[in-house]
Amino acid sequence: MTAHQRQHMENMLDRYRSGYPRYSALLSSHPSFQAFRRFTRLRMRLALIKQDEIARLEHKLDDLDSAESRSIFLGCIRRDQNEDRRRVLESIEKALSEYDNMLEQTRRATSMPKPSRREVDNLKNWTAGTACISRKETEYLGMDEDIGTLAGPVDRAFTYSESVVEDCTYWLDKLFGRFFPKLQARRYKVTADSNILLLGPHLRRLSRILAVVAVTLVILVPTIFIPSIPTSGGRIIASVFSATVFLVVISFFTTARTVDIFASGASYAAVLVALTTATRGGDDVCCPALAGI
Repeated sequence: MTAHQRQHMENMLDRYRSGYPRYSALLSSHPSFQAFRRFTRLRMRLALIKQDEIARLEHKLDDLDSAESRSIFLGCIRRDQNEDRRRVLESIEKALSEYDNMLEQTRRATSMPKPSRREVDNLKNWTAGTACISRKETEYLGMDEDIGTLAGPVDRAFTYSESVVEDCTYWLDKLFGRFFPKLQARRYKVTADSNILLLGPHLRRLSRILAVVAVTLVILVPTIFIPSIPTSGGRIIASVFSATVFLVVISFFTTARTVDIFASGASYAAVLVALTTATRGGDDVCCPALAGI
């Protein structure tokens, strides 16, 4: 990256005036900043109101049908000349269309994943540090249960490894920045504000590599060491512990369903059982018939 390109990147936010111009530029600079309220309670209130409106129209239509004196109007839509019923049906059609759209929009809004605590804290720290947005208008950042992110489902393993890399980068930057300013200048920055640190593409790849390495160790380390345990009891205990750790990791770092976790655990347990029953000599021979050979 040339010096001109770095300077242009650093001015991405600073070229906008303080206030909402700069705040909106910050939110657009990285998906992790795009957190907004779902307004779940208000959506539920409006959905209930619309639901009751349709229910009242339904009762009104039933009353009109019950009071209809000309049965032919109920048996032939083409001959139905009851204007009151026609108006009620038109109102029902409109209300149902609005209700369906409302439910779909509510489903999409309420299914937005929650941002990580770190992502929300980043926005809080920025708004508090710059003081360019009214405190009243940033109170939504404190409504943890109603905040959703547009970034999509969170990869917890990657998010955690990214947080570790961010922390290490920040402290190394503080420690060595004064002695090696060129290293500091190569940070991925969207503003000259030293309090904002975003991982560049290389560090993000490093974060993903760390996550993959950690998962690989969780899976492979037991398969390497369990066969070296001399007793069957020790191998059984190690297998149970390894399977538990494996399932905990899957449950904590993924959003897998219970049935998926069960299937993964069963597959991993099958491998561990094979290792547990492996022949280790002496009293632990798996096939007694072969012991004397």
